[in-house]
Amino acid sequence: MKLKTALPSVLPLLPLTTFAAPASQSGEIRFTGQIVDSGCQVGPVGAFAACESRQIEIKPGVKVDVDTERNACSHQALPISMRYEALKISTDKGIVIISYL
Repeated sequence: MKLKTALPSVLPLLPLTTFAAPASQSGEIRFTGQIVDSGCQVGPVGAFAACESRQIEIKPGVKVDVDTERNACSHQALPISMRYEALKISTDKGIVIISYL
C-alpha cells in the first residue's frame, strides 16, 4: 500500500533528475547576470568629450584620453595600468601598453 502512494509522488520528479544529470557532467560553466562596469576605452588626446574623459600622462610628452562615461574608469582609481615602450628604430615613437588589473 505504501508503494502505491509513494509512486505517484516520485514519478513527476524523475524527468527533473534525468534532465539535470547530463548538464552537471557536461564540463560547462554558465554564468547569468549583467555587466555592471564595462571596460575603459582609451584613445588619443581629444578623442572623447572633455566632460566624459580623463587625460592621463603616461610619461612626459605622452598623453592619452580615457573615457569615463558609465564604465569601470568612472571611479577615482583606474582599473588599468599603462606604460610606454620606446621603439628601438625611432626615438620619438613607441607603443603604449594597457593592461587591466
